[in-house]
Amino acid sequence: MVIHDHSDNARPMRRRGKRTLTPAMLDAVAELAGPAPAFPGKFDVVRVLRALRRPLGLSRNAFELLVCMVERTATGDWEKGATPFIYAHNTTLLNWTGLCLSSLRRAIRDLAEARMLTAHDGRNGQRGRRWQGDEDASRVGFSLASLRYRWPGFMEMLEAERRHRSQIRFLRDAIADLNGVIRQRAEQQGDDAAILQASGIMRRRLRSESIETLSVYHDDMKALWHRLEACPVPVDNPSPDARWTPKVAPMDPNSGTHYTDTKNNLSEIKVVSVAATGRNRIKAMRSAAPADPVVTSSGPDLSALRGFRATSTFYLEICPPLRDLCPSEKPTQPQLTDAAEYLSGQIGITHHAWQQACVVLGRLQASITIIIMAARLHRGEPIRYRDAYFRSLVDRGARSALYLDRSLYALRDACARMTRPPGPSRPSCPVGLRQ
Repeated sequence: MVIHDHSDNARPMRRRGKRTLTPAMLDAVAELAGPAPAFPGKFDVVRVLRALRRPLGLSRNAFELLVCMVERTATGDWEKGATPFIYAHNTTLLNWTGLCLSSLRRAIRDLAEARMLTAHDGRNGQRGRRWQGDEDASRVGFSLASLRYRWPGFMEMLEAERRHRSQIRFLRDAIADLNGVIRQRAEQQGDDAAILQASGIMRRRLRSESIETLSVYHDDMKALWHRLEACPVPVDNPSPDARWTPKVAPMDPNSGTHYTDTKNNLSEIKVVSVAATGRNRIKAMRSAAPADPVVTSSGPDLSALRGFRATSTFYLEICPPLRDLCPSEKPTQPQLTDAAEYLSGQIGITHHAWQQACVVLGRLQASITIIIMAARLHRGEPIRYRDAYFRSLVDRGARSALYLDRSLYALRDACARMTRPPGPSRPSCPVGLRQ
């Protein structure tokens, strides 16, 4: 029989299912005894967390679990004097996130190590609220009050992220400006290799969000531009050693460019009428119908909304993900368009496509197009190749073949069916819609 000698350095034996607390977890529990530095609202927390997806350094499963937990809490629990708490069992959390049990446990441990939540375990492990007498009650589950203590750090990271995004946008625009000059110069010189090299840098710049990498791409574009500038551009002009301009014979009257058929003197000038039938031809040209009335006509029919008018409340109603990005319940039009710009990045639309849409459709109609796509995705409708689909909508808008009013009417009717009360009574029009 072999006898195992357990020394002090060996791992201590513990009951199966007991959570191992690390120093970071113990510090997170201890700081809850002190006053919180801030009391942000539920939607403010969700909006800031989604904006700090990269700087937080969490895994994808841990980040999605944290956002899902915050969204599932009650709005009143984030007010001063209350505590945001999650009582959901593992089965419910698995249904919310779609993870497996091992990934869920790993994500919860990552959040606890990052001091984003604190675990309150009971003796039986069943989460919920347990009353101990008339007034005393114990909670079993996960407390999200630690996010209040992380809020000042979140604000600093948010400001740093905004500066980071502005620098990335500046470098990408600078590379794009150099690309236009390089392509023009390379086409004049017939240098196809330079055009291919510049196109490769343009593609790679959209895949990188590192300032160092984009700076290297910018330096490569500048070096390519200096190389093209050093090469002379071939021209069709005569040799520079020519001492005089060669004589050129005058054009004959058969070329059709002269307006006179007499000698060039001021006494005898016979002017040929430009219009074939004089004034009658000009009147006919003015009264003729345009060749393409859809493109050349102007008025409200050119708008993709086709006269559809709605308030910001209506757009928040048909697109719930937009609420987390708006600063208030009734945002103004600039705030709505700014939120739609952030929403475009979340649903997979590139910044270049967004800028093109703002130029072609206008910032408001481009924002409404993004809101319609996000509302369809929120309803579970699949959209493959979202960036290409969005560019096709912009192309249709350029040809005046985009009808956003039809999509908005359909989404309004869908929301009305979802909120329709049982009974024969007719549902009222959603709030925020003006016809």
